[in-house]
Amino acid sequence: MKRTDITRDVILRAVDRSTRASAALERREIPVGFVRSTRVEQFLADRKQNA
Repeated sequence: MKRTDITRDVILRAVDRSTRASAALERREIPVGFVRSTRVEQFLADRKQNA
């Protein structure tokens, strides 16, 4: 099997697809055009730094 590099864009699309699938399984919907608040983005960035 040939090795291929995975770009950041591909990873982000996979995360998006996984999140939407998970929400669908739980009978929740993510609104089209949903944008996280600045506070949530900062929280996630802080968690990522500490991981």
